[in-house]
Amino acid sequence: MKSYLIYVLALLILPLTAGAQNVEFKATGPNSVVQGDRFQLVYSINQEGQDLRVPDLQDFQILMGPTTSQRSQVQIINGKVSREQEYSYTYILKANATGSFTIPPATITVDGEKYKSNSITIEVIKATQQQQRQSSDASSGSNGAVDEDELFITMRANKTSVYQDQPVLLTTRIYTRVNLEGISDIQHPTFRNFIAEDLSGSENIEWSLENVNGKTYRVGTYNQKILFPQSNGKLKIEPTSIEFLVRIRQTRQSNNIFDNFFDTHRTIRKTVTSDGVTINVKPLPSPRPANFSGFVGTLKMDVSASKKEVKVNDGITLKTVISGTGNLKVAGEPILDIPPDFDIFDPNTSSNLNATMSGQRGSKTYEQLIIPRHSGTFTIPPVEYVYFDPTFGEYKTLRSQPITIEVEQNGEEAVASETAPTGPAARNRESVQFVGKDIRYIKTGETKLRPANSFFFGSWKFALSYIVPFLLFIIISVVYRQKIKENANIQIKKTKQANKVARKRLKKAAHHLKAGNNEAFYEELSKGLWGYISDKLVIPFADLNRDNVRQELEYNGAQTENTEKLLEILDTCEYARYAPAGEESKREELYQSAIGVISKLESNLKKKLK
Repeated sequence: MKSYLIYVLALLILPLTAGAQNVEFKATGPNSVVQGDRFQLVYSINQEGQDLRVPDLQDFQILMGPTTSQRSQVQIINGKVSREQEYSYTYILKANATGSFTIPPATITVDGEKYKSNSITIEVIKATQQQQRQSSDASSGSNGAVDEDELFITMRANKTSVYQDQPVLLTTRIYTRVNLEGISDIQHPTFRNFIAEDLSGSENIEWSLENVNGKTYRVGTYNQKILFPQSNGKLKIEPTSIEFLVRIRQTRQSNNIFDNFFDTHRTIRKTVTSDGVTINVKPLPSPRPANFSGFVGTLKMDVSASKKEVKVNDGITLKTVISGTGNLKVAGEPILDIPPDFDIFDPNTSSNLNATMSGQRGSKTYEQLIIPRHSGTFTIPPVEYVYFDPTFGEYKTLRSQPITIEVEQNGEEAVASETAPTGPAARNRESVQFVGKDIRYIKTGETKLRPANSFFFGSWKFALSYIVPFLLFIIISVVYRQKIKENANIQIKKTKQANKVARKRLKKAAHHLKAGNNEAFYEELSKGLWGYISDKLVIPFADLNRDNVRQELEYNGAQTENTEKLLEILDTCEYARYAPAGEESKREELYQSAIGVISKLESNLKKKLK
């Protein structure tokens, strides 16, 4: 009921607040088209407008438009209501001439105010002879084959020589002149010696036109990854292999002139493999600085304190932010030199990182709580952070400004200072400090003195220090040997009680048989037999299979007919669990057979195992 009222209120309030949002008016179209092809020019706005005026489209032929459409969406998330509206005006155009053409901005009026769209540039590419012969859905010849120059993929790295841990952008692109229906399989490289992070996936491929060696292809970026090399040398990246689903047209071969009007289409699979890529990874220069953070890239650092004037026992937060581009995930933690007069707590770390074409871009923030325990003026020295900048090929050091903190006395420390002595004695007390504790003064109270010329050597305590460890050694040795003996007897005990344990499990199977629970009956019967073999032959349950069971039973004296009968019962249980229920008399017979075969195996195996 509550959510229903929220929704009703949203519908009443939103029309009143819709006008408060910013007006966005934009034009969209393809970057490139083939001469003679049709394409869409769309103007969209997030509020209802009037008097749309488009520029003169003299470079293109208007086939249809404008057609208008409207889209509206209301969202309620955690009680917060939002609404999205979009009005679209679509033109269908045709490119007649080749060249690069710019469409100027269009204008529209919203609430009496004019808004202007962006301009767009469209490149018109000359159509090849094959494109002029084929229709828009034609993909290849009638023989169903796809040539290598009709469909291929490339894998390129933006850098082939980098330093270790310097990001590399690897881009996989698809070039096609055929009609693709989808991708059925893909084999990615293993990226050994690299840390790989995806930038984009194959779900939303944006296609454009590109001329390669005089042929026009539809080109789309399938995948982009950021790679961080973890070792130096010539590192090879294996090729990428993609299996495409290609829709091809087949023309009927017939002497009947009417059959030429009827073409058929079918989908074939075409596997395409790119070339591999080799990256030359240079090691970081030696010697590395002792305080090197491990970060490679560009970096900035900011160190600040939440307060610089506090009282004793007040908390202060030291905040260190490192930001830049590179592999920020492996960047080490900045080290702060904090005076011993402060209690120091472990820092809290937070990250705001995004994968970009240049690497991970963002920041890591370290917040550390410190609490002063004494009054005075304290200085936190500058924080130094060493990283490697691949642009200059050298190590660089970031250095912050020192932070001075004034700590005033609170009430308790002020009283203590008034009653404390002054002069040299007071200075001596101040020099005795323990980190994390209050100041300790001269020890008072009863003191036990020891007579002169008395030694620990030769006393009864000295003798006892030898006797007690010797007695403890004997006790531990006895207990340890007893544990070893007990562990050795566990397997013997399990072997002797195998028959007893198996019969208990078979009783559970009989209970399920009477209750008519067929699946549980077969499962419990199977567990009882496998458990008997595991305990009797001292074979882990997970290692049991038909082959080693047959081999071990025959080796330990079991008759062949009893072994085969046992395996037959196990097969029956396994098949019956997934098959329709049979007659109850057969299940009863199977149960009796299991008891009988265990009894026979028990008599055979006892003679051998003894």
